[in-house]
Amino acid sequence: MPRETSPAFIRTILPLLTVPAVTGILDGTGALTLVTSLPVGYRCWIEKVTYISGTVHTGSGGTQTFKVRRGGASGSVVATLTVALADVDTAVGRFKQASVAAADDEAAKLQDSDTISLTRESGGTAFSAGSGMFYLILRQRPQARA
Repeated sequence: MPRETSPAFIRTILPLLTVPAVTGILDGTGALTLVTSLPVGYRCWIEKVTYISGTVHTGSGGTQTFKVRRGGASGSVVATLTVALADVDTAVGRFKQASVAAADDEAAKLQDSDTISLTRESGGTAFSAGSGMFYLILRQRPQARA
């Protein structure tokens, strides 16, 4: 494994999940695992999870809660993002972001072999239309060959 060098961090945007249409992701109310044990492959910290709308969302009071987890679908929760209709109902490109709490910074630290998962929690209210993209904001230290 390369060793870390200077103290400065590099931020990376990791596309996590494309939501091509409401079917199957935004239109349900039950628990659902959307990404299971995705390996990142390098040491980093998860800073934020972001959802960006690809279309204007509709649905009477639509709201869904998503959780980024370290490990599998039942792993420790690193960040929780609730997407509500008011966040994404007026224009394409609207976004909602959730940061990792400072108290959870160690839980958000990933080693080379760690994985991440994205789940939808049960409950909430279904959207009737919408599409978008989930991203993770990661930070890592520069690495150099030992």
